[in-house]
Amino acid sequence: MFPLAFDLASPAMLGWLAAAAAPLLIHLWSRRRYREMPWAAMEYLLAAIKASRRKFTIEQWLLLAIRTLVIVLVVLAVAEPFLAGGPLAFTPGERTLRVLVLDGSYSMAYKPGETSRFEAAKALAAEIVDQSPQGDGFALVLMSSPPRVVVGTPVFEPTDFLPALESLALEHTSVDLSATLAGVEQLVSQARREHPGLRRHEVYFLTDLCRVGWAVDRRQRPAEPPGQPPLAAPTGSDHATADQLLRRAERLAGIAAVTVLDVGQSDAENAAATGLRTAAAFVTVGESVDLEAELKNFGRTPRNRQLVELAVDGRRVRQQQVDLPAGGEASLVFSYPFETAGDHAVEVRLAGDQLDVDDRRYLAVPVKEAVQVLCVDGRPSGRPFGGAADFLAYALSPQYGSGRLGRIRAHVVPETAILELDLAPYDALFLADVAQFTSSEAGVLESYARRGGSTVFFLGPQVLAHRYNEELTAEGTGGVDLLPARLGPLVDQPQFRLDPLGYEHPIASAFRGHERSGLLTTPVRKHYKLLVPDDSSSKVALATSNRDPLVVERPLGRGRVVLVATSADVSWTPMPMWPSYVPIVQEILAFAVADELGERNLTVGQALADSEARLSGDAAVTIGLPDGRSEPLELRNEGDAAAWSYADTSASGFYAVETGPPVDGSKFFAVNVDTAESDLARISPEELREEIWPGVPFEYRTTWEQPEATPAGASIRTSSLAKTLLYAVLALLFVETFLARRFGYHGT
Repeated sequence: MFPLAFDLASPAMLGWLAAAAAPLLIHLWSRRRYREMPWAAMEYLLAAIKASRRKFTIEQWLLLAIRTLVIVLVVLAVAEPFLAGGPLAFTPGERTLRVLVLDGSYSMAYKPGETSRFEAAKALAAEIVDQSPQGDGFALVLMSSPPRVVVGTPVFEPTDFLPALESLALEHTSVDLSATLAGVEQLVSQARREHPGLRRHEVYFLTDLCRVGWAVDRRQRPAEPPGQPPLAAPTGSDHATADQLLRRAERLAGIAAVTVLDVGQSDAENAAATGLRTAAAFVTVGESVDLEAELKNFGRTPRNRQLVELAVDGRRVRQQQVDLPAGGEASLVFSYPFETAGDHAVEVRLAGDQLDVDDRRYLAVPVKEAVQVLCVDGRPSGRPFGGAADFLAYALSPQYGSGRLGRIRAHVVPETAILELDLAPYDALFLADVAQFTSSEAGVLESYARRGGSTVFFLGPQVLAHRYNEELTAEGTGGVDLLPARLGPLVDQPQFRLDPLGYEHPIASAFRGHERSGLLTTPVRKHYKLLVPDDSSSKVALATSNRDPLVVERPLGRGRVVLVATSADVSWTPMPMWPSYVPIVQEILAFAVADELGERNLTVGQALADSEARLSGDAAVTIGLPDGRSEPLELRNEGDAAAWSYADTSASGFYAVETGPPVDGSKFFAVNVDTAESDLARISPEELREEIWPGVPFEYRTTWEQPEATPAGASIRTSSLAKTLLYAVLALLFVETFLARRFGYHGT
């Protein structure tokens, strides 16, 4: 049937049709009355004009009609008319905004067949767009953590929407349903204000309904108070309670029709590599390192003789088999010696299953020739074990003084070396019984710690407590906030045992089960009472028997600071002669330098960052991404160092940072998924309706079909005339220009 009816998106725009009278009014205004006076020469001219008046009038009316038609077509185009079938009509239709919310959690990478859930969801979204009537608007949101608005301003042509849908990539994150609901509510509310022609609003959640992303623990935080205004889209760190989630769903369902399109499967099985770490806090060349891998079977079917491979720098070097019981876990250890210094990419791989995102676990391992430690002596004597730093150097490296090289290399220097030496090559500083620090020295130590160096203070008889507090704490006047605690009064009451505080801290945990190692019976004759601020990040690792903190630590920038309240030599404690001394000192070092491994191994969504004192601000720095692409990094100045950061870690894998002159080199960063999403257990439609969204009106489907019945008052759109009308306007402007020019020449 030939379409006869018009459907207008913005009928109010028809009021501007009055502007079509402008050319006629201008024409009438331009006509003026003249006083006629007879003139003989004019008689001949009037006779000639009368002969061509009819043709002249036709030309002017033609130009007037074209100009009027241009205005009429522009107004109609802005009103967005659509040809429609049916009887002759001229009524406004009910156009729809469809917000497509695609689940972007990595469980959507599960492949029940040739196509993943995510690809199936994209195909279903494309089908919705293709089958929607002309004139409907579309928006696109990726439901991840945090959610991401891909197409926020509604688009009305499939050719403008489908490329964004097609290019959408799955992120290796979980789902923040609460933040997604708030963000979609905000998007719909904004569309209602800015596009009143979109009178109906529909939201489609295309998801696998994994329990991890959709179920909420009702025992979490208290509900938001009644009457709270609609929430703006929160960040991924926003975790709502069940009541808050329900309230957001109710608000969304109050302004839009909600449909859940389920693309999941109830019989999905999955196993994952859930952990990979080194047993050692640091790794040196030639050392055989234990690499501990953890696996979990999230399915209901046992996986016997599961093959697990170890790869180093992309090359398979080891493999083992392990039995994974249904719903159970297993761990295994690979021993591997690293033969070269530098960063190494370590990876464990499970034999692939239908969800391959979590079948790999990544570990970036910086391997050193040796750990370099600078021991600063506050009272050097020039003779062996005459100063406190000598005791530390020997405890750190038993080869100290023998000329042999070990995995830890200690260097003893006087306190004047703090300003004389470049501290960057040293992994840690141990300062023993240094009386006081100048402002310059305090600034150097703080800068060293913030760039990633670790600093350990041992006190002693030379220490001036008030100078430490003045120069090294936030409450002092030096402007440096370095120490994890203030120094209180000197305690001169012998303590004959130490309190490991339940062996909870990593420095003390190595002694768990080794009560006869001497730790508990270590005597301390004198120590400073350490005053730990209540609101600080400082933690007590060891205490004396009277509960005074003895070892306190806290992170500072990218480094860590440890404060020991007693001496490193025998002046205040016989600890250096005790069997627990060497293990305590080495555990302090291991804990202090372990942060380097931590900052190289992160979870999806965490930002990468680094700084280098020797790196100039104009050096070329690039980052290689897991998908093979590379991007330049922008450097910024941080004191005497150049720093960079990279936040888009939505994909798991290795990120390789390459630096150019003057510090050529590369560093690996490993980014792993949060394996909570590896559990493919689903919530049923009944649970969603009764427990997650009780009372919230929504429709549950597994497919999408174009409604057969047309809503009352709405017409079925078959084509949009807006673009056609604008093309016609453009053509008429060319015709008007040509005719005006031609008629102008003709009239002269």
